[in-house]
Amino acid sequence: MQLIYRGVKYKTSDQAIPLAESGTKGFYRGAQWIGHNVAEPVPQPNHVLCWRGVTYQTNGVPVAATALRTTATPSGLPQRKRNSLAEAHRHAILKTLERRLQVARSQGNENLISLLEEEWQQFA
Repeated sequence: MQLIYRGVKYKTSDQAIPLAESGTKGFYRGAQWIGHNVAEPVPQPNHVLCWRGVTYQTNGVPVAATALRTTATPSGLPQRKRNSLAEAHRHAILKTLERRLQVARSQGNENLISLLEEEWQQFA
C-alpha cells in the first residue's frame, strides 16, 4: 500500500498478523464490536542492554552478573588527585573553623569557644 505523509510517498509492508476472536463483544457508538486476540504470540526482539553498569535483557531472562572493574578507583580519579582534593577540603574546613572561632572570641561566647577548640583538636 502506498501512503503519503507531508508530501513524502512511501510504501508499507503488509504484514498480516493472524487474529482469533476473543469472545468479547459489545457495542460502541451504536455499532457492534467484536474483540480479537493474536492467534500466535509475536516474537519480541531480544536486546542485551546496560544501564549504570548493570546488564539486562529485554525479554526478562537474567544476564550473568557483570564483573566489577578492579583497576579503577571508586571515584575514577588518581590517588594523587584525590589526596590533593582531600587536603584542599580539610584546609577549607579549618579556615571556616578558624573564622568561627574568631567570631566566638569577639562575642565572648566561652561555651562556643570551648566547643570550637575541641573541634580544632580533632582536626589537628
